[in-house]
Amino acid sequence: MKDFRKMDEKLSGKKWYSNLKEFRLFHNIKLKLISLGLALLLWLVVVSIDNPVMTLPFAPININVVNADIMEEEGKAFEIAESSKSIGISVKAERSILSLLSKDNFVATIDMANLDGNRVPIEVKANKYSDKIESITPRQRFATVIVENLKSQQFRIHVVPTGEAAEGYAVGNTSVATNVVRVSGPESIVSTIDRAEVHVNVSNMTSEIHSNERLILYDKNGSTIDASTLSLSIDSTNVKVEIWKTKEVSITAGYEGTVAGGYAVSGVSLSKASVMVAGDDSDLDEISSISIPSSVVNVEGINKNLSAEVDLSRYLPSGIIIVDEDRTVTVKVKVEQLQSAVLEVPASNIAFVNVPEGMTASMTNPDENVHLGVIGLSAHISAIDAGALQGVVDIGTIKAADGLDVLTANMYDASVAFALPSGITQANEVKVSIMLQGHAAVDDSTVSEGSVSENVPDGEVSDNSEQEENADQEAESHDSEEDGAADSEKNTEDSENSESN
Repeated sequence: MKDFRKMDEKLSGKKWYSNLKEFRLFHNIKLKLISLGLALLLWLVVVSIDNPVMTLPFAPININVVNADIMEEEGKAFEIAESSKSIGISVKAERSILSLLSKDNFVATIDMANLDGNRVPIEVKANKYSDKIESITPRQRFATVIVENLKSQQFRIHVVPTGEAAEGYAVGNTSVATNVVRVSGPESIVSTIDRAEVHVNVSNMTSEIHSNERLILYDKNGSTIDASTLSLSIDSTNVKVEIWKTKEVSITAGYEGTVAGGYAVSGVSLSKASVMVAGDDSDLDEISSISIPSSVVNVEGINKNLSAEVDLSRYLPSGIIIVDEDRTVTVKVKVEQLQSAVLEVPASNIAFVNVPEGMTASMTNPDENVHLGVIGLSAHISAIDAGALQGVVDIGTIKAADGLDVLTANMYDASVAFALPSGITQANEVKVSIMLQGHAAVDDSTVSEGSVSENVPDGEVSDNSEQEENADQEAESHDSEEDGAADSEKNTEDSENSESN
C-alpha cells in the first residue's frame, strides 16, 4: 500500500514520467514475456484443436482445354484419354475453410500449347478462398491426349419418320431446309459416320408436318455416334413431311418368249395380288393397278419353272409411292411338259360348210367316232369333253385337194378342222368319208355367155349344137367312168379290210 501511495503522490506531481523506471509493470520483465509467450502458445493449441489445418480429397474434377485452336490450325484433332477426362485432387487448408469448399470450386485445365508428345501438364486452381488454401495437389499431374489427323466430310441429311400416320394415310414426300451437313473432327471418328438423320414423329397425323429437328449421326451398323468431339456445320434443320391418303391397287404380270419345244407355260402367279400405295387425291384417282411389262419376265427356251423378283416402284406413275416396306413382288412362271392323247369324237358332231347349191353332204358312217389326236398340258387335256367337240368339213377345199373344177355327186375324203380349247393343238389330220348328192346349180351367166352367138351360117350353128351335145355325152361318160373307178376303189378297200380281219 505504501508503494501505491508513493506512486499516487508521484503521479499527482508532474514528473511521473521521469520516474517510470520505478513502476512495477516492468519489474521482472523476462518472466512476464515468458508468461505472454506461454499464453499465446496455449491459445494456438486451443485454436488448432478447434480449427486444425487438414488435407481433404475432392473428385471428380473435369478437365478443361485451352488453346485447342492451335491443334486445328495444324490440321490435327485431339481427344483427352478416358483416364484423363477427370482427376482427383488433395486440398490442404483449415477445417473451417475446407468445410466451405466443393469440387465445383476447383478448375482443372490443360493448355494445348504445352503439349509434349501425348502429355499435357494439368493445372488446378480454386475459384473460392484461394488465399486461405495452403496447397492443391492433383493426383495426376499430366493428362494423356490422343492426337490424330483432322478430317472434314459432308453428309446428306435423311428424314426418318417415326410412328405410324393415321389409318388410311401414309408419309409422302419429305424435305429439309438444309440437306447436307459438314462434320469435322478426329479422322478415326469421322470415318465411321455413315449417314446423318433427322427424326420426325408422324403418329396419328393426317396433315402436313413442319418442325425443327436435331441431327443424329449413325455408323454403318445403325449405332449412334457421339458428336461431343465433332464440329457440325449445323446441329438442327427445319423439316417438312407430307401426309398422303392411301389406296390398295392390284398387280398384274405377264411374260414374253417361247419355251423349249415340247413344253408350255401352265400358269403365272404372284407372291401378292395387291399393294398399298399413297399419293395426293388427283394422282390416286388415276391408278387402279400396277402392270409389270411382259419384257421383264422372259421365258425364251426354258424347260423348267422360272421365278423373278420385281421392284414394283419402277413401274409406278409419277406422284405415287408404295406404302408397304416390301416394294417387291415375285413373279412365278410354271412350265410343264406337253402331253398327248387321242380323243373319240362322234362323227355326228361334224358339220359341213361351203356345200354347192343344189347338193347335200352327209357322213358315210355317221354313227362312228373319229380319232382326234391332241397335244397340250395334262390339266387342259383332262378338262376336254370329247363328246362336245365340234368339227367342220369345208367342201370348198375338196375341189382344190382333188384338182377338180366341178364337184359331182360322189364319195369324197375330206379333212376335218376342230374347234379346240386354248392351249390345245390338233396332233393329227382327221379325214372322213362324205357323200355328195344332187347336182350343182349351173351359173346363169355362164349359160348366157355360152348361148351368145354372132351372125353365122345356119350350118355353123347346127355344128355348134352338135358340139354341145357331144360335150354333154362326153361329160356323162366321164361321170360314169368316175363312178366306176370309185366303186372299184371301194371294193378294193373292202377286200383289204376283210383280209386284214
